[in-house]
Amino acid sequence: MRQPRGAYWSFNLYPDAGEGGGCFVPTLRPERVGGGAPDPERSQQEAARRARGKLRRYCAANRLNRFATLTYAGAGCFDPQQLRANVAEFFRGLRRELGGRPLPYAWASEPHPGGHGFHVHFAVGRYVRQSLIRDVWARGIVHIKLIGDLPVGSGALEEAR
Repeated sequence: MRQPRGAYWSFNLYPDAGEGGGCFVPTLRPERVGGGAPDPERSQQEAARRARGKLRRYCAANRLNRFATLTYAGAGCFDPQQLRANVAEFFRGLRRELGGRPLPYAWASEPHPGGHGFHVHFAVGRYVRQSLIRDVWARGIVHIKLIGDLPVGSGALEEAR
């Protein structure tokens, strides 16, 4: 049988993202309700919470403060593999057109609300001409905006968060 550890505080610091977080770990941990059976719904919620935090810290650390949407023209795209291939090609082309240096970005896809297949949201941390994005995407509509409608004195870190 494993000996219980003493109670302690756990703290993680994320200096590039300007944040940290911690929790208290008690000596005795309560048993799970239901005799230790896993709860898939709670597990999904916890995984989503951790993913949101990780994405927020990545965006803040890399100052990703410009938000864009890429939409397919015509019938749209309904194939997730095709979508990933198109997005990979887009970011390779964008990086090449911007000089080839590393380009921090984050992207996510979602079904278009009108049933038009997928569209893609992405964030970058530097100015990119909308016409350049449109030329590199070359598959439909492009929209990009600076996340800047924040209180006076907010900097790139606050914009990215």
